[in-house]
Amino acid sequence: MKQLSLTINQQAVTAAAGTSILEAATAAGIAIPTLCFLNSLHETGSCWMCIVEIKGKNRFVPACDTEVSEGMVIETDNAEIGAMRRQNLEGIIAEHGGDCMGPCELSCPAGCNIPDFIAAIARQDEREAIQIIKQTIPLPGILGRICPAPCEDECRRHGIDKPVSICALKRYAADREREQPERFIPEIAPKTGKKIAIVGSGPAGLAAAWFLLIKGHAVTIIESSARAGGMMRYGIPRFRLPDTVLESDIAPLLDMGLEFRFNTTVGKELSLEALQAAFDAVFLAVGAQHPSRMNIPGEDEPGVTSGITFLREMESGAPSHPGCRVIVTGGGNTAIDAARTAVRLGASTVTILYRRSRKEMPANDMEIGEALAEGISLIEWAAPTGIKSINGQLEITAITMQPGAPDASGRRKPIPVEGSEFTLMADTIITAIGQQIDHSVTSVAGTGSGEQGGLLVNRETLQSAKPWLFAGGDCVTGSDTAIRAVEQGKTAARSIHLFLNGEVISPQKASFNSSYGARNDAPKAFYSKSAPLERVHMHELPPSTRTASFSEVTTGYSEEMAHAEAQRCLQCRCNAINDCRLRELASRYLPVHAVQKHEHPNFYLAENADISMEREKCVDCGICVRLAEELEDRIDMHVMAESCPTGALSRPAAPSLFSEISEGQKEA
Repeated sequence: MKQLSLTINQQAVTAAAGTSILEAATAAGIAIPTLCFLNSLHETGSCWMCIVEIKGKNRFVPACDTEVSEGMVIETDNAEIGAMRRQNLEGIIAEHGGDCMGPCELSCPAGCNIPDFIAAIARQDEREAIQIIKQTIPLPGILGRICPAPCEDECRRHGIDKPVSICALKRYAADREREQPERFIPEIAPKTGKKIAIVGSGPAGLAAAWFLLIKGHAVTIIESSARAGGMMRYGIPRFRLPDTVLESDIAPLLDMGLEFRFNTTVGKELSLEALQAAFDAVFLAVGAQHPSRMNIPGEDEPGVTSGITFLREMESGAPSHPGCRVIVTGGGNTAIDAARTAVRLGASTVTILYRRSRKEMPANDMEIGEALAEGISLIEWAAPTGIKSINGQLEITAITMQPGAPDASGRRKPIPVEGSEFTLMADTIITAIGQQIDHSVTSVAGTGSGEQGGLLVNRETLQSAKPWLFAGGDCVTGSDTAIRAVEQGKTAARSIHLFLNGEVISPQKASFNSSYGARNDAPKAFYSKSAPLERVHMHELPPSTRTASFSEVTTGYSEEMAHAEAQRCLQCRCNAINDCRLRELASRYLPVHAVQKHEHPNFYLAENADISMEREKCVDCGICVRLAEELEDRIDMHVMAESCPTGALSRPAAPSLFSEISEGQKEA
């Protein structure tokens, strides 16, 4: 067959007569994007994503349906072609509906693949579940207990009943792994010979160590305390987070080669310059462990202590009896933890003062409920104004507050009610109104201060002005949640790895995500596919007995309970997310967070054991129709699903309780 000579992207190419431009380019190793093309089909589609320019003729043609000719000069990508592809994609996306990722995983700071790990639990494969979780969250037992669960706030089951207990299921997978003789260890790359020092063993430091060890680097954590865990160990009481869970989550890191250097404070026993000389990179992951001051008279009186100090003394084995009457100021988790600890140490009355309403308390709502169940009192809309020591007792004066105008956070700012002061007597007053960064860290690092007084770094890469020095977690963001610290550690590990390889450090580009929108914005028929199912609640020790010890209050799911709760998941994540051509093209040509919100009059979803069909994901590429016409009685539904470029046809990822939509809904 006659061979023709042509040029594609300034590269000389030969191809047989009758060959399409797409085939010629592919054979020469030149990629041209396609959406509706399939090799096995004789006919071609009309998505025009494979558009190319024939130079000298000012012609733009589809590469899949245009034959090569002698001397043809082709350009496959330039500004004009890119604009045309974007325009084509915008039209296609406008008619495409559905979730690429579930709202739950989009709201997880660490990006946990929640639908897939829950699907693994639903089919009773806890080993796979823990492997999926540890792709993004290396501390599942800890986070399964203390995470505030922003994922559950966005769960689409809100449109039916109550959200899936995502954190409880994460905890279940971790607890089941802890019962096994061997823990999951990810595949580790060959040793690189590079050494990284991490300062701080809280969630940011441990997460960074995990991902750096996977890359084959050697990691040493420098920790000022005697044990690892940071505020997870010294700021959270054992009835919420047992030592056995901490040790279980840290154990795989030791198996991976992590080394610790305890009782060592950078800036005292060890200088930052010494770390620079001994290591190839340094990551500062020091938490916010200094209590905020109330700035009221008498807060330095004997008997007044901070929540952080109170909890640290408890964990260090040197707790003092707080007396019969304890008052705690603040509404965060530290305040709740301190109050519940005081009850367990023998206080007969514990009262929390908070300057806003209970609904606005930043503490986990479940923890607040457990505190109230244990007999702790809450006085809302009350702010302390002064403390006095009177005959060995403490008198705290507070004033009643009322909501004023919204502040920078969007919440209504509490303002005092004139003449509403009142007093309470106490043996111990515990202040827990927030935590701050140790500013000596800023001076040691020499990076300057950023937001909230934290270390100044590039917030997207966590690299400082000193190329070898990185920082993340609370020492950059200010006091935040453990799950956000894990995300910071993961980001830092990626940047450090690029730095050690001599590569450009740039933020990781997010993928395009199609979405129905907020948790309640999916089509009505989407919610009707599942009947209401009661949320499976974890067992708890009764309040009458649990305050007598520091035993863990919640006992977790049994196997049967976990499988039942996992079955409640609606599996919003697209089954084809990992090989969707439409998403790959949209990630390349469209804004990352482009979301189309439109009506859903033609929503239709059907599932059985073999195939799932979601009409709104279809972009009318014609591949399935053309396959049906060519294969006739040899149609294989699995082939059809694998050929679909958008996930409109797919193989279900997990066992499902969903029934097919009724015939009436199909016709609608």
